Amino acid sequence: AWTLVCSMMVLMMTIPGLALFYGGLVRATNVLSTVMQCFSIACLITVEWLAFGYSLCFSTGSPVIGGSGRFWMDGISMRKAHPIRPAIPEPVFAVYMLMFAIITPALISGSFADRMKFGPMLLFMALWHIFCFCPICHSMWMTDGFLYKEGILDFAGGNVVHVAAGMAGLVSAFVVGKRTGFGDQAFPAYNILISVMGASLLWVGWLGFNGGSVEDHGTAVATMAVLNTQISTATASLSWMFTEWYIRKRPSVLGIISGAIAGMVTITPGAGYVDQTGAFVFGLLAGPVCYFAAQLKTYFNFDDALDAFGIHAPGGVLGGILTGFFATENITGEGSGIKGAFYGNGKQIGLQLYGIVLSSVWSLIVTYTLLKVVDLTIGLRVPVEDELAGLDVVCHGDTIGGSHHSGYAIRSRTPSEGGVSMEDAAQDGPDVSRRSNPETWNTRKASQDANRSDEFDPVA
Repeated sequence: AWTLVCSMMVLMMTIPGLALFYGGLVRATNVLSTVMQCFSIACLITVEWLAFGYSLCFSTGSPVIGGSGRFWMDGISMRKAHPIRPAIPEPVFAVYMLMFAIITPALISGSFADRMKFGPMLLFMALWHIFCFCPICHSMWMTDGFLYKEGILDFAGGNVVHVAAGMAGLVSAFVVGKRTGFGDQAFPAYNILISVMGASLLWVGWLGFNGGSVEDHGTAVATMAVLNTQISTATASLSWMFTEWYIRKRPSVLGIISGAIAGMVTITPGAGYVDQTGAFVFGLLAGPVCYFAAQLKTYFNFDDALDAFGIHAPGGVLGGILTGFFATENITGEGSGIKGAFYGNGKQIGLQLYGIVLSSVWSLIVTYTLLKVVDLTIGLRVPVEDELAGLDVVCHGDTIGGSHHSGYAIRSRTPSEGGVSMEDAAQDGPDVSRRSNPETWNTRKASQDANRSDEFDPVA
């Protein structure tokens, strides 16, 4: 029953959690397309999981990929258990792991928000699931996987989910290319409140994401994983907030929810291996590390639109390394041998780095290859004029409706009058680019404040 409940919680992380989180951060003309990507990925991966994804991940095969024994989930039964989770029926295990397979590619979509064609996006995600997610998952979690046999610790997906998706997001940002106007203009978020709702659902769902990944360790480890997730998330929210407050002189709502995501990502690989002190350290470091990692797109001039790379890759890497220090038999069980450097097992750090590097390199290579193949065959990007019009209308024939200015139009002087355009004035809204380029945003904001007419007209 607990694993089934956790399965529903993890599905809630993608739809509606991630869909709302991402949807609130994009421009008003791309909200529905962003939500559509998350929703359609959930449907697509479910069918793939049934057909062959589950078998490629969790049937006996090679050290890298599973065999065909569970194609179309053939042979699974409520009377049988999977060797990884002998305490629950195999169909329960299959549906729980499906939710991990769903959210992983959905995370990548944040890197190329606002500019990728819908059809090629689906094709890329379908191929990425087979050639990237399944091999990493099998290698890390299946009993005959070579990373599993090496003793690398990844409790709930630091490498399998976050490092893999984060590195794929980095490659996607470069291969798909920058949004039109990136670096020259801000991209106003549609509605930060929607993103807060999404982040809150992610937080609740993440308790099941980590709490359900108990293998055969029982209720005590599940409880500790939930507690550690809560501690790390709250601590990282505060550490990001205070970092931003110190640097930018004000804490933002976008910042605190970004810190929450960073804390959840970072604790994922160690949630069931570390104690509460370890979880606090995970969160304390996650906030500033991921905050500064989100600045990289400014300095290296790549457009990771919603920080799919900036939060998930460094968070997953940091969490994996810290697990190599803080894992303790006080949580994993006396005599289990699952412990880190602080408890007498220094070689675990090297093993953690080994797993991180292999997962990163595999994701980088496979993602680049698949994107190039899709681009050369059917193309990745929408034309510039379609991008400017918005993907909601161009790709789906839909619009969100209404105004994202809460019923008010901002009257502003034109550029020729020494003021700012209506488009620039709209950029007063929450802007995800502030995460990565606060100085530029603050300069622009100060200029707009100095020039704008302070008149507001209700929209008739």
